[in-house]
Amino acid sequence: MALIKVLIIFVVILALLNKRLPLYLAMIFGSLLMIVMFRLPIATAGQTALHTLTGWDVWSVNLAMYVILVLVYELDLRHRFEDAQRAMNGLMRDPRFNTSLACMFIGLMQGPATVTICGGMVDTMAGEHLKNDEKAAVATYLRHIPEAMVPTFTGVIVACSISGISISSFFVWMLPMALLTLLAIYLVYLRRVPRTVGETGRSKKECVRLLLRSLWSLLLAIAVIIVFSLPTWAVVAAIAAVNALVEKFSAQEVRDALVKGFDLKSLLGIMMTYVFKDLLILGGVIDVLPTYFEHLPIPAFLVLVILYAFGTLVAGSSAAAAAFIPLAYTMIPNGGAFLLALLMSVSFASSQLSPTHICTAIISDYFGVTFFATVKKLLPLFLLTVLIACGYYMLLTAVF
Repeated sequence: MALIKVLIIFVVILALLNKRLPLYLAMIFGSLLMIVMFRLPIATAGQTALHTLTGWDVWSVNLAMYVILVLVYELDLRHRFEDAQRAMNGLMRDPRFNTSLACMFIGLMQGPATVTICGGMVDTMAGEHLKNDEKAAVATYLRHIPEAMVPTFTGVIVACSISGISISSFFVWMLPMALLTLLAIYLVYLRRVPRTVGETGRSKKECVRLLLRSLWSLLLAIAVIIVFSLPTWAVVAAIAAVNALVEKFSAQEVRDALVKGFDLKSLLGIMMTYVFKDLLILGGVIDVLPTYFEHLPIPAFLVLVILYAFGTLVAGSSAAAAAFIPLAYTMIPNGGAFLLALLMSVSFASSQLSPTHICTAIISDYFGVTFFATVKKLLPLFLLTVLIACGYYMLLTAVF
C-alpha cells in the first residue's frame, strides 16, 4: 500500500510540473499529500520541515547555486563558452566528444546550478539537430556521470563505506561503465548531431591558449574544490569576484551579474525538494520497499536493481545506499566491486527521473520545457543504461 501511495504522490507532482506549476509549489503540494496519505503527525512533520529549512545543507546548496549562476552570467557576458567550444573543436575536431568531456569535467564541481553550464555547451554543440527537451536530457545525463564514480561525491563515499569495497577498486570497475554510458548517450541522441570539421584557422597551441583563457575560472574552481575539499559556494564566490576583475567588468555589469544570479523560484524549489525528500524518509517508505520485491521469481541481482531504482527515485542515492547495500551483500555475499558498480549505475540512471532531483527541474527551466518532457527523453537513456549495466555485471561475474 505504501508503494501505491508514493506512486500516486509522484504522479501528482509530475502532472503539476507538466502544467508548468513552479517546482516549489508542486513540492509543497506533494509534501502535504505525503502528510495526509501517510498520516504523519503534524508536529513531527513540521519539526522535520523546519529542521530541513534551517539546516546548513539546504543553505549551502542555495549559496552554491547563486554564486555559480553569477559566474555563468559573467562567462556568458564575455562569450567564453562559445570561445571554449571553438577551441575544443580545433583541438579534437568532434564537438560531440568535446562537449561530452567538458560536461563530465564540469560535473566534478558539486552544485545543481552546474547543470546550466552543461546546458549552454550542449545547446551550442547540438544546434538545431536536437530538440530542447532532448538537449535537456543530454545535458543533465552527461553532467551526472561523475557522481556515480568519483569519490568526492557523498553517494560514492557512503556506498563504498557501507559495502566495504575500496574506492580504488570500485573506480577501476566503474570506469568502463562510465564509458558505456557515453555510448548510450551517443546511440540515443548524439549520433544525430553531425561530426563537423573543427577550427582550421588556429594552431593547436593557440586553441589551448583560447581554451584556458575561456575556462580558467571553472578549471580553477574544480581543482581547488577537489584538492582542498573546500565548500563549493566559497570557492566559486571568490573566483567569480576575481573573474570580474580580470575581465574588467564595469560596476553596472557586476550589479547585473549579482541580480541575474538570484533566481527565487529555483532557490525555493531546492528548499521544498529537500523538505519533500525528508518527509518521504520520515514516512518510512524506503524501509518497506524490500517487502514488495525481495520474493520475486527473478535472479537476486535483478531484484536489487528494481529495489535500488525505486529507492533512488524516492529518497536519493545516499539514502538508497544506506538502506539497500547491506541487503545487497546479504543476498549476494560475494558480489564485490562488480555488484557495487551495477547498483551505482542504476542509482545514477534512476536519479535523473526523480521529482526529488533538482537538476532535472533546473535544466528543464533552462531550455524552456516541462519537467515531464525532459523525463520522457531521459527514459530511453535510463532503460539503455540499466540494460548495459546488467549485461556488464553478468559479463564480469562470468569471466571473473
